[in-house]
Amino acid sequence: MMITLRNEIITNIWEEGSYLPSESDIADRFQLSKNSVRKGLDLLAAENFIEKIPRIGNRVRKSPTGTTIKLGYYPSLIKEAQFQALIDEFHKQHPLIRINMIPMPYYHTNPTMKDYMESDNIDVMTINNWNVELFTNPDGPPDMLEPLAAKEGVYPVLNEPFTHDGKLYVQPFMFSPVVLCYNKNHFTENKVPEPDSSWTWDTVKKAAHQLSTGRDRYGFFFHLLSDNRWPIFLLQNNVVFNRGKEKGNNLELDRTSLKGSFQTLIDLSEEVFPPFLSENDHDVDMLFRQQKVSMILTSYFFLNMIEDVDFSYDISPLPYLGTPKTLVIVIGLAINKNSKHKQAAQTFIDFMLSHEAQLKLRQNTLSLPSLKSAAEWNGQVNVKQPERYFIFRETFPTFSYHTALNVTYSELEEIRQNMKLYLSKMEGLQVFSR
Repeated sequence: MMITLRNEIITNIWEEGSYLPSESDIADRFQLSKNSVRKGLDLLAAENFIEKIPRIGNRVRKSPTGTTIKLGYYPSLIKEAQFQALIDEFHKQHPLIRINMIPMPYYHTNPTMKDYMESDNIDVMTINNWNVELFTNPDGPPDMLEPLAAKEGVYPVLNEPFTHDGKLYVQPFMFSPVVLCYNKNHFTENKVPEPDSSWTWDTVKKAAHQLSTGRDRYGFFFHLLSDNRWPIFLLQNNVVFNRGKEKGNNLELDRTSLKGSFQTLIDLSEEVFPPFLSENDHDVDMLFRQQKVSMILTSYFFLNMIEDVDFSYDISPLPYLGTPKTLVIVIGLAINKNSKHKQAAQTFIDFMLSHEAQLKLRQNTLSLPSLKSAAEWNGQVNVKQPERYFIFRETFPTFSYHTALNVTYSELEEIRQNMKLYLSKMEGLQVFSR
């Protein structure tokens, strides 16, 4: 009721000097008791939106001047973070700051997020650890992003991809490591022990053969070309791309470690993958929902898409090749350095990083809040979570970013294209040194 009436006063549906409908009419409109309506009107009066005139009614005051800020956001956050509900709560607490939501591209496609920020005057936006590179300069900090104060209580490792020369430019909001997700029923039916942190990729292959029934169900699958999947095998085999001493030299690497990483990918795809041409990670989740695959690589974000399945599932730390490592995806919030509404944008970020908002994220989704006190809260939640939800706590030592490979995201895209040629046996390892 209060959110609606505030909005109607701010937008001049109820003009200054006019009277709101009677308490009875308001109670009927919002299906509330008269006592609740009276309490709400008292709060509106305390906020100077209305003036209570004894025995006459509630007169509208001159609407306070409000601010509208443009928020660029990933559309997936509507489900993964219950983003709209959080913004509605922000409007309730900050009625004079309105959020104009503008969907942004997730990948480095044209127009890029940076183009949106420049052309649409975005004030605040969600940025992940991949897309932050769009705003960085080779010789300096992100010149379009406002430096921010680090939030106390956020897991420190989440600040790393957003920090330059000791300054934070993106405030971590939520995160997820890549994990192994599996159908518990399939494991029980086939008397296969459930995964644990000791599993290697050879263990996965063995279990996948035991879980597979042939044409209608396969043991293991993931989207091979996902940039949140295939680099894991390079990280686990300690692949590092070195640069020549002279500027402009090509990337160089230990071909033996690279070959071992790709051989694991080849073995998995040829021995246990279903003959299914996935276009993205969503295809893999679809097959898991349909129980056509027993194990997948996924993130806590994608668990929000499968949490309502009618079978029992759980998650486990990622299997490993040489060194246990997993990729981490972090989504944060940043302010346009050229915004005319920096204070309002900062107020929004402060709310989204508050314990209240982070706890709502924890209670209503399966995504991981960046604030430790919210992420590790173990009370009643409103979603069906896997039994081993908290395994992320034991995997922190394995957290890695693609930057550990000593490449930018743009270079990683080029490596992926070369990997496709190599896995197709159309090129040798020399293709990665061009």
